[in-house]
Formats: sequence, structure tokens, C-alpha cells
Amino acid sequence: MGSDSATEAPEAMGDSALTLVPTFVVVAVDATGMGIILPLLPFYSQRLGASPFLIGALISVYAVCQLIAGPVVGMLSDRYGRRKILIVSQIGTLIGFVLLALAGNLTLVFLARIVDGLTSGNISVAHAYAAEHSGPATRKQALGMTSGAIGTGLLLGPALSSFLVHYGQTAPVWAAAALSLISIFATIALLPPDHSASEPLYHHRVPEPTLTRSLLGMRCAWRLLGLLIVFFFVNSMFLSQIGLFLSARFSWDGHSFGARELGWTFAYTGFINMIVQGLLITRANLIASDRSIVVAAFACMGLGFAGLATGNNISLLAINLTLIIVGTMFARSTLTAELSHSTAINRQGMIMGLNQSLMSGANISAPLVSGALIGHRLFVPWALVMAAVAVIGAALAGQLLDTPRTRAPSPHFTR
Repeated sequence: MGSDSATEAPEAMGDSALTLVPTFVVVAVDATGMGIILPLLPFYSQRLGASPFLIGALISVYAVCQLIAGPVVGMLSDRYGRRKILIVSQIGTLIGFVLLALAGNLTLVFLARIVDGLTSGNISVAHAYAAEHSGPATRKQALGMTSGAIGTGLLLGPALSSFLVHYGQTAPVWAAAALSLISIFATIALLPPDHSASEPLYHHRVPEPTLTRSLLGMRCAWRLLGLLIVFFFVNSMFLSQIGLFLSARFSWDGHSFGARELGWTFAYTGFINMIVQGLLITRANLIASDRSIVVAAFACMGLGFAGLATGNNISLLAINLTLIIVGTMFARSTLTAELSHSTAINRQGMIMGLNQSLMSGANISAPLVSGALIGHRLFVPWALVMAAVAVIGAALAGQLLDTPRTRAPSPHFTR
């Protein structure tokens, strides 16, 4: 029996990886489209008259829409299937990109972000799909594979944006729209139909409690969600204004950072993302507990943020960005995997949708705070506030996360 188990484990891991290859392709294409927009949006909006505070407001209005739509999208995917809801979400993203490309004023830019936000859910549904199509032993690797697909997109997207911006400000946006259309066809062609309730995937579902009882019973999940709020807040502060921060503080070949330079910066962070996902996370899990990893990740982010306040040297910028991205990837992957383990397999859509809504709540306030600081040219306080929040995250992780000895058993196999 022991040898059978030993041989079944690698086979199960291999089968799970093969099942998730289409998911990787779909998410990577989708994330490439998002990666094209990320470095471009601040400068694209600035060209239409947006101040740093309004750029923060653009991110916040998207987050408000995500806050409204997140749990609904998650629960709809639990009821009607991941594949169908993913397609609807991708269609919304496509419409948002087309509106953004056609925008001649800030009103249309805001409308584009609202449409995209109200139908958003691509990543949370993909995470739920990955969790659902993997066993407990391989769930962290499955979620890591999804995150790796995001990293691949965030490497290719900004690089494409830097190249395409030479052909006009709207060229990268149309490219993102084209990739969004490709991702819709990829989802239809590559993702298998959702399993029916009679199939083996669902044999280990828990009985269906009411939504209220589910939410009240997730004490472990709420601790993780609390840490994720801290993580999302500081990450949103960073991403929402890093473009304008670099433009104001750094130069390359005698001119300030623009969309092209920011695109290459994001491409570099995507490269670091892939290294962390592909080489470091699995090895770290073998030698350290999740609590130690998350504490170290927040501390790493804090060091990188504090480093941003020290000067405008390009070499130091590369080091600080590396610290921030490494910490970000370890924190996000570990907390997301733990969150998936904290609830039943038939509640993955709900918990990931709730996660996205709480992320959106953090993303509403953080870009406004960040925009106000950058708008008043308070660059050093901006960096130090983020460092302080990261330190708070490290302290909370040390208090809230269970040690391996005290961790409660996973509910995935409760009948």
C-alpha cells in the first residue's frame, strides 16, 4: 500500500499539471493584456488631463466596481461553473479595453474602468478553477501555476507596451483588446466543460450550509483575509503611483521615465515574478513554515519600500524593486494557497470572490492616499508609509498565522 501511495502521488501531480495547462495559457494571455495597460494608464490618463489624485481615483473606481461584483461573480461561478463565468468576465474586459482605446476624454476612461471592474473576476475564477482541479497535496503548486501565468503575462505585457507605444498611445490598448479577444477564444477552445455534480471531483464536497453560516464559520479564513487586506493596501499604494514616482525621481539617457521606461521596469518585475514562482516558492515551502515565509515576505517588502526613499540611483532602484517583488510574490502565493485550504472545495468561488472584494476595498482607499502624497510631491513619505504598512503586516502575520503544530485540519474532505 505504501509503495502504491508513493507512485500515485507523482502521477496525481502530473495529471493535475496537465489539466491546468489550458488554464495557464488562458490566464497568461489575459494577464499579458493587463500587463500592457499597467505601465501605460498613468501617462495615458495624464495626457487627457488627469492629476495624480484622479489617476488614483481611476484605480479606486475600478476597485469599487470589483467590490460590488466580486462575491457575485464568485458565487455565480460556484453555481453555474467556472468556464461560463470566466467567459462573461473576459467579454467585460474586452469591452473595457475597446472603450479605453476610443476614449477622447477622462469620462470615457472612467466608463471603461467601470465596465471592466463590474465584470472583473478573471483571476479569482481562475484561482478557484485551479483549486478545484487539484488535490489537497498539489493545491499550492496549482495556485502557484496560475500565479506563474500572471507573472508570464506581466513580463510580456509591459515589454509589448514599451514596443508598441512608438506607434501611438492607443496602439498598446488595441493590442490589449486583441489579446482579450484571443483569451475568450482560448477559454472556449481549451478549457474543458465544468464537471457535473456526479463526477469524482465533487465526491468530497461538504454539505451546503447557508451563506451566513459559511461566512461566520470561517475563522481561519478571516485571519488570512485580514492579512490579505494589509497586503493589498500596500501593494495598491505601490502600483497605483510607481509610474509617476519614477517619472519624477529617475531619468534614463537624459530624460525622465515615461511609458516606455516604465514598461521595461514592469517587464523586469515580471521576470523576477517568474523566477520566484518557478524556482523559489516550492523550495522555500520545504524548509520554512507558511508563517515564517509570510513574515519574511512582508519584511522584504518593507526593506524595498524604505530603499525607495533613499535616492535616485538606478542600481539601487533595481535592488529595491527586486526586494519588493520577491516579497510580494511570496506573500501573495502563500496567503492565497492558505486561503484556499481554509474552506471547502465547493466554496472556492465564494472565498476567492470574497478575497477579491476585500482586495477591492483596500484598492479603493490606497490609490487615493497614494495619489494625494505623490500629487503633493511627498515622495519620501510615500515610500516610508508603505514601509510602515509592510512592517505592520509582518507583525500581524507573526500573531495571526498558525504554526504547523497548531494548524486546524483542512475541511476539504469533510463529508
